[in-house]
Amino acid sequence: MRQSGPMSDDELAAALWPMTDGVITLRPPMDEDRVAIIAGRDDESRRWLGSGADDPRPTAAIVADGQVVGWVGYDADREWLQPGEVNVGYAVFPAHRGEGYASRALKLLMQHLSEATHFDTATLLIDPENLASLAVARSTQFRSSGEINGSRYFKRSIREL
Repeated sequence: MRQSGPMSDDELAAALWPMTDGVITLRPPMDEDRVAIIAGRDDESRRWLGSGADDPRPTAAIVADGQVVGWVGYDADREWLQPGEVNVGYAVFPAHRGEGYASRALKLLMQHLSEATHFDTATLLIDPENLASLAVARSTQFRSSGEINGSRYFKRSIREL
């Protein structure tokens, strides 16, 4: 039995999973999800995200109708991030694109970041030709913040839900 008192950051983060908006669910990825994540890579995802890791470990799997349809994650180790900022990434597998899953997943991830982390600003770095991701940035109220290395840079307060 857990003693009363404040939860550690890890305990708090674990207590928040899974998260759902009624259409999709975010949950920690399971070992078998790695196969689906690798299989879900196509020319378009490689164009925008690169080849991807041999052992992908995103923050969460995106699940719709009981099936993993993509992933969402964040990191804080980009040289261009300021203190308190986190970079967010996502991918939806080809057969499931255009359903609004990326926007939904990003909104849920923002809620998770707000409730379980110390970060205060989320960022997106998007190739200007990636029209689908530019639409996700608009639909989730990220604000244009210039350009980094030829990519569009967006920011949004994590606490702004």
